[in-house]
Amino acid sequence: MLYSFILISLAVSISFQQDPSLDTNAWLEKYDKYRKVIEENTEITNEDNLTPEIRLHLITPKSRLWNAKTQDSPFKDSPFFAFYWAGGQGLTRYVLDHPEIVRGQRVLDLGSGCGATAIAAARCGAKSVTANDIDPLRCLLTEMNARLNKVAVNVTDTDLISSMKIGTAEDWNVVLVGDMFYENPLADKLVKWLRSAKLAGKFIYIGDPGRYLFVTTKDRPGNFFAHIIRYKLGMKMFQDHGVVDTDVWKLFHLS
Repeated sequence: MLYSFILISLAVSISFQQDPSLDTNAWLEKYDKYRKVIEENTEITNEDNLTPEIRLHLITPKSRLWNAKTQDSPFKDSPFFAFYWAGGQGLTRYVLDHPEIVRGQRVLDLGSGCGATAIAAARCGAKSVTANDIDPLRCLLTEMNARLNKVAVNVTDTDLISSMKIGTAEDWNVVLVGDMFYENPLADKLVKWLRSAKLAGKFIYIGDPGRYLFVTTKDRPGNFFAHIIRYKLGMKMFQDHGVVDTDVWKLFHLS
């Protein structure tokens, strides 16, 4: 089953050959042919997650792909982009419950995935919201989900982490990071990026369900992450992903 294949392959990142000569709009246009494919293979839902206020195109048990064979997938790689992972759920819930952290701010949702956290920031009155992901299909899905929720979100596929593009205060001053500590060397690169972002004065919030790479980073001597809240996830998340809760942290210092 495709879904079983996805669970086994969580450590494998989706790879698409990107053309740096194309801007974000060009990427969305290039991959626009997948819009109908996404619509046909996902369900619009706000159920079985922590944020019923937000409707999303997601792969669910009602979707054709849930029980499809891997070779029958219309996508080149496993469609990780169409799942609402635990760290993102917790971080999005926290933004919705505490709109003051984004209201009037310029917000970056780094590794935006399905775009839920970016959508929450836009709903809560952020001055601007940028959703960033290097996977063009995630960018397309974020654009679709933002439109579904009637909010404005800037979408970019620029590799901010590898290029160490921290951004000025005019770009963003609040950074939201959900479910990004899932593999190396990405985690190592992310730590370097977060260190520079923090030194540049960014406010950084992280959502993570306790992945090993995040825990080892958090517990490293000299690093300071303040625990904000733990959310209990529903039975569906436990049945599908084996995760029972997820946490939100605020970054204060990286050595």
